[in-house]
Amino acid sequence: MSKDPRDVNLADIISGNPVNKKVERIKPSYVQDELDEPKYKIVNPELFAKSRQVLGNIISKRMKTSGGTDIDWLIEHKAGFIIFELKIFYDDRIIISKAQMSAYERLYENLPKCYMLFIGHDDIDFKKLDDPVWLFEMSDWKSDKIPHVEGTLTDPMYSDKAINGYTVERGFMDEIDVKQLRDKIDASWKEFE
Repeated sequence: MSKDPRDVNLADIISGNPVNKKVERIKPSYVQDELDEPKYKIVNPELFAKSRQVLGNIISKRMKTSGGTDIDWLIEHKAGFIIFELKIFYDDRIIISKAQMSAYERLYENLPKCYMLFIGHDDIDFKKLDDPVWLFEMSDWKSDKIPHVEGTLTDPMYSDKAINGYTVERGFMDEIDVKQLRDKIDASWKEFE
């Protein structure tokens, strides 16, 4: 059966693969124990949510200053940094605002030891070790290994407001599972020892 030409995406075009073949991967079978539980838990979720909401109240409509962009996770260990950005897939793509990517690029260029991961997921909670995630690193972005489309985009996961940014398709990101992601983060941490 031939694929509908309207279903061909950027990953298909660049890879020269006009038929989007799903490769069945063998999922590892992990046994979870108490060490796989989250290390830190939000003790008071209501207070946490309120604190995040209060941050949004600092910038008012009267001000010329506009809204900010965020860093999802920044870890410093012995002058080494691990930074990651989580993005939920919409239509097999993630969207990164141009302002956010610019900030990440400056951080990456100016931190002597830095691993920066962009993690795409299907709205998972990262509790199941074998749940798939997709990622690329800033080093991949800087070396043009990650094809992307730049433009004025709308991210329906967060807002209907158009932003200047980039879309990256799932097909260009490395698929791993939560356990492998944790191992990758830990390996970076150990490298800083």
